Amino acid sequence: MPAVIETQKLTKVYESSFRSQDVRALQDLDLTIDSGEIFGYLGPNGSGKTTTIKLLLGLIFPTSGTMRILGSDDIGAAAVKRRIGYLPEGAYYPDFLRGEEVLRFYGHLYGLGGSDLTRRIDKTIETVGMTGARKRMIRGYSKGMRQRIGLAQALLSDPDLLILDEPTTGLDPIARKEIRDILSNLRDQGKTLLISSHELLEVELISNRVGILYNGVLQTIGTVDELLTQRDVLIHITDPTGGLIAKLNTAGLHVEDATATKMVVRVPENLSVYDALEICRAEKATIQSIAPRRETLEELFVRVVGAAENKTLA
Repeated sequence: MPAVIETQKLTKVYESSFRSQDVRALQDLDLTIDSGEIFGYLGPNGSGKTTTIKLLLGLIFPTSGTMRILGSDDIGAAAVKRRIGYLPEGAYYPDFLRGEEVLRFYGHLYGLGGSDLTRRIDKTIETVGMTGARKRMIRGYSKGMRQRIGLAQALLSDPDLLILDEPTTGLDPIARKEIRDILSNLRDQGKTLLISSHELLEVELISNRVGILYNGVLQTIGTVDELLTQRDVLIHITDPTGGLIAKLNTAGLHVEDATATKMVVRVPENLSVYDALEICRAEKATIQSIAPRRETLEELFVRVVGAAENKTLA
């Protein structure tokens, strides 16, 4: 099965009248996203994520490189765009419209109408869990409800590819969980999702693969399990002695949440947990628990971006 998104050496330079002020927003992006996966596209502000999305949607044109979307080189073709659903960050809908009226408006933009459009509106409203609020005006919607209607309009054409920009930002934990479940169900139905987000925990929970972008360059890409390879051990200690922190630090161990009555020691995988325990026992500290721990996506993100930033500054 061909890739849903495939780019080769994709580059975008925003030119200035002063050559020295040209901005290379994206550089030599080689990216492949397969059918039926959720791909988390991560990076700090200004890293090139929005530029990538605009290129994929045909809103701007690349300086160099190639793109294939849904097997086609003609990114701007109407037949291709009908198979793409897009939820922009902070999407705005007129407050005086009802939820179903918003969807009817977007359906007309897709060229839909009649009973087919009505059927699609009913289906997408049910999919995003907005059946009970479809006749309420947008001005009465919470932010989570607005996001759901936004997702419904992205689904209206029954697209094969969904591009979602910050779909859970600003939502409360319950709303985030509900949106996350919806996105997972869409993947299970065979749709492909590209999600750009700063909500790293949400991305970690549902993504098949992630890519981290910095300064226009894709720094790393892979499955969550492939990328989160760093392991360490957490030792919870009560009644620590005054000299324990210094001895642990000297041994290359990291002390967290240290107080006069407890502390947490992180043992990286390149060091021995037994050496850490010996230091604690020698200081007569009480070991409460020992537990393995995997690096989080947030920690990976900070590590990768930090290394790329240091390399840039060097």
